[in-house]
Amino acid sequence: MGAILRAAREGAGVSLREMSERVCMVAPYLSQLETGKRPVLPRHIKAYERALGVEGLADDMDRRALLRALAATTAGEPLTRLLDGLVAPAESGQVGRIEVSAVREAARHHSAMDLQYGGNVAAGVAGESLRWAVSLLDRPMTSETRKALSSAVASLSDRVAWSFHDAGLKYQTRRLSELAIRTSNEGDDPTLTAHVRLNISSFMETRPIDAASVLTGLYQDTRVHSLERANVAAVRARHVGNAGESREARNLLGLAEDLICKEYPDGVPSWAGFLSIPHLCQILGDSYNAIGDYDRAASYFQQSLRGFGPERGRGRVTLMVRLGLVRLAQGRVEDARAQADAARRAMATVNSVRARESLDKLTSRLDVLA
Repeated sequence: MGAILRAAREGAGVSLREMSERVCMVAPYLSQLETGKRPVLPRHIKAYERALGVEGLADDMDRRALLRALAATTAGEPLTRLLDGLVAPAESGQVGRIEVSAVREAARHHSAMDLQYGGNVAAGVAGESLRWAVSLLDRPMTSETRKALSSAVASLSDRVAWSFHDAGLKYQTRRLSELAIRTSNEGDDPTLTAHVRLNISSFMETRPIDAASVLTGLYQDTRVHSLERANVAAVRARHVGNAGESREARNLLGLAEDLICKEYPDGVPSWAGFLSIPHLCQILGDSYNAIGDYDRAASYFQQSLRGFGPERGRGRVTLMVRLGLVRLAQGRVEDARAQADAARRAMATVNSVRARESLDKLTSRLDVLA
């Protein structure tokens, strides 16, 4: 790349010192550009073109670089160098349905990656999509589009927050949760707002009373989809169960089971594809486990495992570990050991800090009994 700049300069009969004065850059810096010791960025090319009164240097560089890449048989410069100077295209004008649909699709894609491979993988690829989605909120749009876009951004930020939670990164989880709260409150989807609050309560589960308070009344809100109301009721049951309030927990679990059995002809919202019966069985299992009803917890975990395919890789690992812990609580040590072995094999395709920590906890307890 730098050689083209040098050839253009020398072809115009301009010395390095004179070029330095024309482009307002020191000569040693230009020398490093021309010898390939520093990456040539678009602004450098434009500066040379203006100073020399020429055009097409960028096109020539692109053509030569692509031809060289096609002909190359071995790796050249580090791959990260290929991103030097890369910027997104400038955007302006009114936001419409296309952008809203794109953000929704980004949320679905990110959610699927998170559910299959775990938070460590999904969190690593989410940043640019989320940054672009948030930037859209600063552009002009109708009030209805703003509500729809706010919900779409809330959905994406909520899923990314869960990925960071799964990766064990508390600060990022909190910041993204704040973004999800603000944008969901400005949106048009009560079911999504309820789900954002549900996830936030899960991030607070070491303080079960506070976590339960986040969900007060949400399971009674008829604007919220019945499956999400069941989800909220079951998660609140887990929190109050962990706080020692078994009677309230059982009442909430009964409500959740009733809601799951209701008809819901409209289907779940597009962002909530994960909100399935097997998913809710996992939540119910967690909640029964919290109140010490290990038989029902194990039954729900087994039902959930049968419903989770490879697209729910992280969930399968989590279920195996939790079922192992329940079997251990029941005194069925060999069954617990079998679940730990199965979870260890399943971890080969999942990168989740929280799943790994849970598996280590189960393994440690089994090692004590060996």
